[in-house]
Amino acid sequence: LDNKVRKGLDRLYAYQHADGGWGWWKDDKSDPFMTAYVVDGLTMASRAGYQVDNWRQTQGREKLSSLLTAGKNDNGNPIDDETRAYMIYAFTESSDGDVHFLDELYSKRNNLGSCGRALLALALQERKDGRAQEVAKLIEGSAQQDEFEAHWQTARVNDYGRDVYLDAEATS
Repeated sequence: LDNKVRKGLDRLYAYQHADGGWGWWKDDKSDPFMTAYVVDGLTMASRAGYQVDNWRQTQGREKLSSLLTAGKNDNGNPIDDETRAYMIYAFTESSDGDVHFLDELYSKRNNLGSCGRALLALALQERKDGRAQEVAKLIEGSAQQDEFEAHWQTARVNDYGRDVYLDAEATS
């Protein structure tokens, strides 16, 4: 496992762009979701005891911060709320620092879908912030229920203009 993790980290490092972010490929523009995904993964690896190049994670956090501040990706398209929630989650869990993005996301909690709210609740819980319970109640209240099951539905348009349905992910 250690060998596979090291090879995976080396591959991620090789894909990191000069601006600190990650895209889907080595030579494309940095993508908000992929940058958050890698920062999140580096945080998990570090917490699991693996040696992570801190400066690479710092560069990724700086790219996340610049994307969050701009509110749009490097192509100039706005970042959808659910992707933004994931970015803020990754940003928040990867450092004990700045929480203004988290506070901004909390103020928009009623506009988020189930996944975005779950990410917000997890980020708040990471900070031991009591608002996590309030968001959890919002999530619970939005469940589609019948006498046999409860599930959450999602439907959104991503920042590429495509409809996205992630009901299984939202329910998970």
